[in-house]
Amino acid sequence: MKPIVTERLIIREFRPTDLGEIYRILDVELKFIDSKQQDSSIGQRKKWLDWTIQGYEQNRMLLNPPYGDHAIILKDSMQMIGTCGFVPVLAPLGLVPYYRYIADAKESEQNYPEVGIFFAVSSHYQCRGFAHEEANALINYGFDKLKLTRILGITHLYNNPSMAVLKRLGMKIEKLPEHKWMQVVGILENDAEARQQARKAG
Repeated sequence: MKPIVTERLIIREFRPTDLGEIYRILDVELKFIDSKQQDSSIGQRKKWLDWTIQGYEQNRMLLNPPYGDHAIILKDSMQMIGTCGFVPVLAPLGLVPYYRYIADAKESEQNYPEVGIFFAVSSHYQCRGFAHEEANALINYGFDKLKLTRILGITHLYNNPSMAVLKRLGMKIEKLPEHKWMQVVGILENDAEARQQARKAG
């Protein structure tokens, strides 16, 4: 994926030289630790970064969407402040009332494939609108360039900042409190008029 440039940000593919910064953000500040591990090391993050970078070329070769993490960079200082990207979603979305309505899905445990977005911003740069700015740029790319029908955002009930971003993006929010990981589902349809209204409201 070519870099996406917004008013304040650049969203680009990760590079090997980004290891120190992304380790600091994800493992030191935000503590993104695998549940099977007691802690995270820079060596483990390097394996993740190598895998992420290799994935760009593999997705291009397979004509897949540009799935995977991408670096969020401040334009004015070139400082990395987080990661974001597209992710494949395979989930029992028939449990979500709004999804059943728009996708004619059945209320069952059957999994449905969709494309989602995700984001993680350094704790030092939160509450400044950066998450909304990069997520909105991804949505525009997904609808305009990838011609997606809809885009999803999934988070936990306790993640109020993420829920606020999904709402500001104009997503329809549904809650499944008892689900293990799909407790909050945001859904945005590729509707130009609705997106314009969401931009004005946001």
